[in-house]
Amino acid sequence: MNIAHWTELNGSGMGRMAEEMAIAEISCGHNSHVYSPFLPVAELAAAADIHVIHQHLPDQFHGGRYKKVYVTHGTPEHVFQSAVEFGLNQGYGASDPLIISQHWLNVADAIVAWWPRARAIWQDLCHKPVDLVPMGIDLDFWKPVESRGKYAGTPSVLTAENCHYIKWPLDLMIMWPWVAFEVPLARLHMHYLPRDQHRWWFPWMLQNGAAFKTYVSANPLPWPDLRNAFCSTDYYCGLVRYGDFNRVCLEARASGTKVISWAGNEYADFWLHEGDQREMAKELTAILKGDAMPRDPLPVPSRKEMAKAMIAIYERVLS
Repeated sequence: MNIAHWTELNGSGMGRMAEEMAIAEISCGHNSHVYSPFLPVAELAAAADIHVIHQHLPDQFHGGRYKKVYVTHGTPEHVFQSAVEFGLNQGYGASDPLIISQHWLNVADAIVAWWPRARAIWQDLCHKPVDLVPMGIDLDFWKPVESRGKYAGTPSVLTAENCHYIKWPLDLMIMWPWVAFEVPLARLHMHYLPRDQHRWWFPWMLQNGAAFKTYVSANPLPWPDLRNAFCSTDYYCGLVRYGDFNRVCLEARASGTKVISWAGNEYADFWLHEGDQREMAKELTAILKGDAMPRDPLPVPSRKEMAKAMIAIYERVLS
């Protein structure tokens, strides 16, 4: 089978997932490639049996003669909010993720979702069954390794989320002074806090005192350094709204770090319940003090499991 994945090659989680899929599909004996829809590569992808849309699809491959699978990378709420923000702030001709999604929900031969919750919402917007596929990662890489030196803090807490509204660390920043008062030796390590947002984050952190026991970096960590960070801290705190999981929490879990999330993430060791930050701070304090019982989380899926699920969808579409 010849498979073409379409996404911008910009190092994003979406692009990484497409690359992981292609690598795993190749290991299953298929010819799989990742192409950027913004480069002149249509001729290279002309022989593809199936086109997997992670972001955009070149116009040459629109229409019913091409078999298409649409992967809904963003949660429905994130897609909706992004569409409104782009439309209000950029005006005429702005990207509209909601309309783009609706188009592919209507015309793609198969729809893929990562989260059971999101799958149910997409299903209400779609006239065809939505497939649930495990978000697999490379378990040969994401695994416990020897630390290059433990991060400061007893305990140490790491967060490294891409700062979109649906997963930015604002609630954690509000809670942290209250938590640190109860657990005075704890330290928070915050990576990937974008420089163009510092003018808002740092006044808040300085004013409420969170900065005093927090280490902050704007830089995203390369994979080897991120794995080392997981293996050098006691907890990873990834607060993705609605209890959804993401790649980073799976990578952290696979690397041996205890994961804290909003309630609902079945791969997390501990849950916080969204709501009043004062109550959430009490829950986080109990976790860091060792007073909270860990959950029994699901095992992290491999990218081979993900590839097998996708291949089954391709075979169904092509049959």
